[in-house]
Amino acid sequence: MKRIAMASILTLFFAITFALAGCADMAKEKWGKTVTLPNDEVILDMSGEWDMRLEGYGPFSWLGIKSDILTITQEGNTFTAVKQIGSKYIPKGAKTIKGDLDKDGFNAVYHYMGARAIPDGTYRWVKCKWEISENGNKTMLDCGDRIKVTLTRR
Repeated sequence: MKRIAMASILTLFFAITFALAGCADMAKEKWGKTVTLPNDEVILDMSGEWDMRLEGYGPFSWLGIKSDILTITQEGNTFTAVKQIGSKYIPKGAKTIKGDLDKDGFNAVYHYMGARAIPDGTYRWVKCKWEISENGNKTMLDCGDRIKVTLTRR
């Protein structure tokens, strides 16, 4: 009877241990490309080349659909995206998206809006709503109820 009880306890112990280890691995597998911060938090690695598709909507539908290529540089949990093609509103080499990440995705993400897209004629960073999908290789941003941006890892 003692052997059966001991075997049951050991089986339960190992089952819990493997389940907890599996949960830790799930965080690392949430996205295909990750970075582990010094505090052991695993976050999405945004660094690299991304295709950008920008679409104006609502009162900003006049913007139409624009495409660009972005180079994203990430240091720790912060990143910046620089345009590789550019436009008359935001030229090649200019920062166009920035943000910081946490274990759930973005803590905050911003898109740089040109003077024609801001009613007072200024340029400024606009906070965006976000969604990350496809194993971290696609990100959708909704920025200031004016534009939608889709980033796809190259």
